[in-house]
Amino acid sequence: MTPTTREVATTWFKALAEGDLDTALGCLADDVEWINYDIVPGYNDAMAWIGTYRGRDQVLETFKTFGGVVEVNHEELVDLVVDGEKAMGVIYERSTVRETGRVFEIEFIQALTVRNGRIVRWKSYTDPSQILRALKRD
Repeated sequence: MTPTTREVATTWFKALAEGDLDTALGCLADDVEWINYDIVPGYNDAMAWIGTYRGRDQVLETFKTFGGVVEVNHEELVDLVVDGEKAMGVIYERSTVRETGRVFEIEFIQALTVRNGRIVRWKSYTDPSQILRALKRD
């Protein structure tokens, strides 16, 4: 039986909160469309992990890039809304930028589209100002 959108979303968010990358990647379709913010040159391009990617391998690379720059101290699902094949999770994250030692706290939304028991589209929304401030080396 194919997992429901709620089951896939719950598994996804739980895996991320626990740092279980294998389980998280297993929730993704092979050709997942991954949109991690829109790049705005001169504004948020210091966030080396953002952009639009396709497929699990590219998503894994963005996770590796993010993990090389940022240590996630705490992540939790604050709210989850599911309607048909769509799910939206509100996430609270507290992390430290490795190079600067600066901590940032954000809430962001992950919008998922689930078909045939896998996430086929993922898009993230947030105000990146706290992240960008923590990345600054001044």
